[in-house]
Amino acid sequence: MEVIDTNIQLSTVVVFKTDCSLQANRKCGHAILHMPYPFCTEAGLSISEQNITLKNLYAWNAPIMQFDSGSSRIVRHGIRSNATRMKISSSERPAYSCNLQMYTVPPSEEISIEEFDDIAIERVKALKVVEDVKERYTWGSNDFKVTMTRELSKVMPIAAGTCMAVDVEQARRRDVIGHFILRLAFCRSPESTKWLVTQEVDLFRFRFMNESQTRIVKFLKENNINLEVVDKSEQEELMADLAASCGLSIDQTIETDFWKVDFTSALELVRRRRVLVRRGYAYVPFDDLVVIVSAMLRANMTAAMARAFKHLAVVEEEGRLLPRLARLANNAYSGKQYAGKESDGKVTRHMIDQLCASSFPPCMRQIHHRLRADHHLRHGARRQYGLFLKAIGLSLDEAMMFMREEFTKKIDSDKFEKQYAYNIRHMYGKEGRRVEYPAFPCSTIILSNPPAAGDCHGCPFKHLDHQLLAQRLEKDGLNRNQVNQIVNYSKASAYDKACTRFFEYSHKMDEGALGQLITHPNSYYELSQEVLSGARSKSTHIHQSHSLSQSSVKKEENFSDTEE
Repeated sequence: MEVIDTNIQLSTVVVFKTDCSLQANRKCGHAILHMPYPFCTEAGLSISEQNITLKNLYAWNAPIMQFDSGSSRIVRHGIRSNATRMKISSSERPAYSCNLQMYTVPPSEEISIEEFDDIAIERVKALKVVEDVKERYTWGSNDFKVTMTRELSKVMPIAAGTCMAVDVEQARRRDVIGHFILRLAFCRSPESTKWLVTQEVDLFRFRFMNESQTRIVKFLKENNINLEVVDKSEQEELMADLAASCGLSIDQTIETDFWKVDFTSALELVRRRRVLVRRGYAYVPFDDLVVIVSAMLRANMTAAMARAFKHLAVVEEEGRLLPRLARLANNAYSGKQYAGKESDGKVTRHMIDQLCASSFPPCMRQIHHRLRADHHLRHGARRQYGLFLKAIGLSLDEAMMFMREEFTKKIDSDKFEKQYAYNIRHMYGKEGRRVEYPAFPCSTIILSNPPAAGDCHGCPFKHLDHQLLAQRLEKDGLNRNQVNQIVNYSKASAYDKACTRFFEYSHKMDEGALGQLITHPNSYYELSQEVLSGARSKSTHIHQSHSLSQSSVKKEENFSDTEE
């Protein structure tokens, strides 16, 4: 994919090589990114130049090649590296004839930086809709369908089935490009990969279940998904067994179309005893095809993103593509930015102990307790906690006095001023580049700078041993059933759900009453203050069912979080 920066008029030419480097020549207006060949097909970027056998590239995408003369510096580099520089023409764009995609062929066209950002952000918003609606309603309920359709229509109409006919072709194109951009952005860690795969598969499931049977058959054929339709004579012969195995009445079985697949492709349905298995084949009702196809998508995405990470990890792209991808993943969970300007001065150092007991999230609570016990914090904890306190309204002067009072119980004032005061002023934008830093969202706390031995920063639901986590939760007043549920979320890497459930239990709220996921420590604090002040109800009065209930955990284990 050639990316054109419309702001600085740079044309990015991406080159295949067996080694990885980046040379940027702003004088001649080019930047050349070198990366290994497999990166293209697995990670989803269509690469425009290469120095391997040309037939390999033709076999991959059969593009029209155009030679590009380039500058003398790039020509000299090409001579040294024996690279042949070619650019893929956008005249060979793939034709997307289905609304559904298995995302097996990456896009191969030029797009601007602006469109790159727009498509990526649009896709993230759509996936956040999927995540949020799942947390509010039971999957498949009428409220779920209505809300999902309404919210997706605002950000991704083709996923909601509300796209105008004149816009369908462009919407399909943006669908594919957005998917592959996020693959690159989220392949950097197991947690972000799992989040993306889960949301993408659930989005696919929703879209699949809303398509007509005719369109689904067309989609299966175009993606070479070999499923054999069971003819009526065989269906009549197996009628009683099909009805018993699939939990259908005889009349329902007569009206249902069945598909025959290798039973190894339907292991999830076999495990749940939802299909008839005969002579190595599983007989799957049409409504359950989504389980098989979504499992294929999950497996393909997981494997492709693992390979993408392997090659992305050695790419050094200065300043444009990779930083954008990193921001996408980091901001997917963060939402609102908490810089502290709105609430500056509302909190004093004398209020912190009381606020910690009532409204601090577990991650900040454990840092505060360590500070009071040891009179010292390591850098990671100082930064995580300091930015949090800044965002809830602790002024620079109060923060300085708070930390000085605690630290000087072990060290003298001069040492504090020399070693720690500068960093505090830096967080408030008074030193260095004089930039006011926002508080860390949960995604940054979970995915960045994991705590080492002796550290107290990080996310307890992610980084604590499960037995120690259970002890901490019991100490906070939760009963055994509540502790077990939260620990189970932690084991399933559902850290946002674990924190949300802890919030509801610790604030004596009904399950699901919060109506949203906790994705930022300062969001936790603000929501807690709303509950304690009476501005937010403790009762579930809007949603009958919340997906954080135990039944929905089982449902997600069946559909969304099944791993290979």
